[in-house]
Amino acid sequence: VGTVEPRKNLSRVIEAFEQVNEPVSLVIAGKLGWKYAAILKQIEQSPKRRFIKLLGYVPETDKPYIIKLARAFVWPSLYEGFGLPILEAMAVGTPVITSNVSSLPEVAGDSAILVNPFNVGDIAIGIQTLLTDDSVREHYIKAGLERSKKFTWENCAEEVRQVLSETRK
Repeated sequence: VGTVEPRKNLSRVIEAFEQVNEPVSLVIAGKLGWKYAAILKQIEQSPKRRFIKLLGYVPETDKPYIIKLARAFVWPSLYEGFGLPILEAMAVGTPVITSNVSSLPEVAGDSAILVNPFNVGDIAIGIQTLLTDDSVREHYIKAGLERSKKFTWENCAEEVRQVLSETRK
């Protein structure tokens, strides 16, 4: 979910999906952003193109339902300011594969499979693992549910209050 653009690393996600030998689909939801044409062309030329579903824009109210239906939430973004989508996935019980760069490791903690977003093989192994190893999948579902509880708006407000309080000193 999110905007279809290069920093979301969809090109490598598609390549990784092509390496997975499980009967699943890759579902991409989000409006078209900048430099999306190459991604659409890659989908058209993929040997697994009939298993790649491009939904387009999905309303915020529908996103949790789509994410909940996923066997895995694959988000190896190259750059994120925070990474709210991985918390949204964790909160609905979908295990997460995300980048070991940018802000994402801090958000995910040890509650997601962290991959090198520049390494297609790493992404493919993460996907294959969550599709085939039920004990690993269950571990990340439980860990993600617990992790997502730490990121409430109340906790955010308290942290902002503490920072503001310290800057007044």
